[in-house]
Amino acid sequence: MKEYFQELDRNVSSALTPVVKYIFYVCIAVFLVAMFAPATVLTWLAARPATTLLGGQVWQLVTYALVHANFPHLFFNLLSIYFFGVRLEQRWGSETFFRFVIAVAAGAVATHLVVALLIGQPYISIVGISGVVYGILFAYAYYYPDDTIFLYFMLPMKVKYFVAILGLFTLMASAGSGGGGVAHLTHLGGLILGFLFIRAPGAFGWIPVPAIFRRGASWGREYWR
Repeated sequence: MKEYFQELDRNVSSALTPVVKYIFYVCIAVFLVAMFAPATVLTWLAARPATTLLGGQVWQLVTYALVHANFPHLFFNLLSIYFFGVRLEQRWGSETFFRFVIAVAAGAVATHLVVALLIGQPYISIVGISGVVYGILFAYAYYYPDDTIFLYFMLPMKVKYFVAILGLFTLMASAGSGGGGVAHLTHLGGLILGFLFIRAPGAFGWIPVPAIFRRGASWGREYWR
């Protein structure tokens, strides 16, 4: 069994960059655990104003991103990270990309939590890595604006137009009131943090990076520019 998992990891590593690979591993593991203990996973890992902001459970600023509501939620988020995140990690290196993921995850959900608290929804739970996906999409469009994607796997569109439309929709949806409008604030926060990270990456240098990603910091890296 050990040899099987080692071989599987080698195969996965040939397709995924280090940080993206571990995002896949942890999200899938949390999803499997949540199938058997959903209440425990939500209680400790999901973000909510009452616990994350008022209760001091600050780890939830990151762990919420590892929890997904259902399989399609998990699948499409990870698929997006595969399509766009791998190339960003190749460009920046694993150390910078890790800091990007942590900064965008925390900043995206903090936007949501603060507004939810202000409008009187202290117990609303937030899960999913889609805020990070939005930040990754913004960064990808910044560096590779003329790349073509296929919307719904059929309609060709340049990334810069796709992200512009996505940002406009997210901004309009965020202006709504109640839970539905607030839900889009995580996505909007992801776009904003993606922009801030690109403009001032040095401001996030205080975020600690695990040794495994420091060793892989120059994995396939292009020059930062």
